Amino acid sequence: MKYLIFLFSICFLSAPVSAQLKYTLTYQDSSSSVVKVTIETAAPLKTPVSFIMPRSIPGTYGIIFYDHFIRNVVAVTDQGEKTSMLKNENDAPRWLYADPGKQVTRIEYEVDLNRMERHAASSDASIIRPGFAGILNYSVFGWIEGTEKQTIQCTIHTFNNWPIFSTNQPSTQMMKGKAELKADSYHTLADGQVFMGPNFQVKEFKGSTPLFVVSYCQTENEWLDDYGLQGRMSMDILQDYFGELPFQHYSIMLIKSLPLEPGNNPPFGMEHLNSSTFFGDTSGIRRTAMSRDQVKRTMPTFLHHMGHSFIPLRCYGDTYRPYVQEIPPIINTIWFNEGFMWFLPYEALKLPGMKTGFENNVYHTSSDIKKLSLQQLSQAASTMYSADFRLGRGIYSRGALMAIEMNNYLKEKTNGKRSMKDVFRYLYQWSKKNGRPFTMEQLPSLLDQACAIDLSTIYQKWQAPIE
Repeated sequence: MKYLIFLFSICFLSAPVSAQLKYTLTYQDSSSSVVKVTIETAAPLKTPVSFIMPRSIPGTYGIIFYDHFIRNVVAVTDQGEKTSMLKNENDAPRWLYADPGKQVTRIEYEVDLNRMERHAASSDASIIRPGFAGILNYSVFGWIEGTEKQTIQCTIHTFNNWPIFSTNQPSTQMMKGKAELKADSYHTLADGQVFMGPNFQVKEFKGSTPLFVVSYCQTENEWLDDYGLQGRMSMDILQDYFGELPFQHYSIMLIKSLPLEPGNNPPFGMEHLNSSTFFGDTSGIRRTAMSRDQVKRTMPTFLHHMGHSFIPLRCYGDTYRPYVQEIPPIINTIWFNEGFMWFLPYEALKLPGMKTGFENNVYHTSSDIKKLSLQQLSQAASTMYSADFRLGRGIYSRGALMAIEMNNYLKEKTNGKRSMKDVFRYLYQWSKKNGRPFTMEQLPSLLDQACAIDLSTIYQKWQAPIE
């Protein structure tokens, strides 16, 4: 949202009898904001052994220093000896244990979630509140180098009366105090989220596939039915656009909290293969049912993030990869990832004002941004998409306007028989069939092949700087 293969499994699977790695997450001290993590290997590892935390997650387009919130990283040998691992001298997000002749069976460390929340963007941070812990798995789980493809059993320990919800194994019948999950790889584990505690709600809605709305609101419980309605409507739209749904279940995760310190807590969402997480403060909570018009007007962000399950988490190109990485890549196709998936809510919902918003973001912005080519803007946004949201708005809006122009051209040339819906289906099926990313050189021809209509003039127009 994963190596050279197309994608990793979208759900926790029935793993082999014995997992190759055992991850444990423990939170049992209500006076602390620290969670404890252990990684145990099935067989001892010869030294040197490296432990790594991600600094890049799909969809963030930024650098996240999760390693700065880690402390007390310890390697445990097959003789039971505990030794502190050494952080990389260049401040890379990795620790090393290299005692010759020793073998490592376990790595232990702690994560300070309050420190994370204070120093990371709200949409990138796990949080702890009285009666609640909201965990973004990639923010607390690192990996031992070389074990990324191994199967995992993950055990979560918390207070005996605390329910546990996992996006990759969702259920309204939640285990309390302890939960055991299985994953087919580290990347599957890292893609998930976990809510724990008595102070969140879970409601299941029947739709094209099971939909779970999971909500933590610090001041009062929210009205969830309209989130469920928007989720079901989004699934129906996406099934119509792409011909199928790629997930067996979907979870909408909501976190609305009071900031630990005064400051800006902008509402942002983050996509995953079979879930989305939405963050914000408590100023816009839903207390009662909305009108049909309100449901539609507040739906685009949910449809947009659910749409990311197709593009770019399963259909992507260039250097983007739908999994966490140690080093953030420079990406030339953010306009495709984000802009085409903002076009979809615009076209599907027919909301007045969305196109005007795109145009304002493109034409009424800094001259320094307008003079950048689409590729240059995407490269700049690769690490500053939300840090300077002029870049984020500019890149997705250019991509959306490109898609709008292509859509109008296809309809005109085919008397309404072809549209961007055909392009989306073609690209998604191409990716599914070929099991790999497309290259920048391939993308223009793939757009043309979708409807056998030349879109190169429109494509090249939007690659250029804005006049």
